[in-house]
Amino acid sequence: MSKPPEGIYKVAVEVLRPLAKLTTRPTWRGRSNLPSSGPFIVIMNHVTEYDIVVVVHFIADRGHAVRVLAKDSLFRVPLLKHVLRGAKMVPVVRGTAHAVDALKNAKDALAEGESIAIFPEGTLTQDPDKWPMKFKTGAARLALATGYPVIPIAHWGGEKIMHRWRDSFPLSRRDTWVVAGPAIDLSDLNQDENDHEAVREATRRMEDTLVKMVEEIRGTKAPATRWDPKLGAYLPE
Repeated sequence: MSKPPEGIYKVAVEVLRPLAKLTTRPTWRGRSNLPSSGPFIVIMNHVTEYDIVVVVHFIADRGHAVRVLAKDSLFRVPLLKHVLRGAKMVPVVRGTAHAVDALKNAKDALAEGESIAIFPEGTLTQDPDKWPMKFKTGAARLALATGYPVIPIAHWGGEKIMHRWRDSFPLSRRDTWVVAGPAIDLSDLNQDENDHEAVREATRRMEDTLVKMVEEIRGTKAPATRWDPKLGAYLPE
């Protein structure tokens, strides 16, 4: 098994538990898809800054601690920065040459038996209806470079608790859903993070898988193509 919650990580999980109980009415499926041995890579859709509260106990209560790749600005917030560093979360300095350091640190963590969680969109979704956006390639490159299983986890409902970009806590609990799928098969691809075609195909598979899982939770179809935040529009078909 990957490393369990310990130390500050375990304390943070327990501190968040009453908040999760007060604000979520969870439906969980597929936790048996979390590997029983060895580290793994989790990919998740990113709807709201409340996502971690919605998902954390789904993973932690199966005995897994996952080190989340998180934007570096969070590591400068008083108090929170001590929790993130103590829990061995991985900072991502977006839009700079230091962004590659996050993947290097993630590789090192996996080699040490730590599991890693990534939001492949790279930021909160800007899709008008909160669907997953176009994926960045970091998760695919990490998977091809290390060979560890990629577990997709889709979730929904947190946006009713905290809307994007602003706090908005309800007076009552909200239904939330968290679903883990089986590991995404990348075994037929060249296991080389520098193989652009392999990285592109691995990214496509991850994106398609997670979108389909969110469709199943929401009970409706996603747009035919993904929202591209750089374009501010859906990609052409």
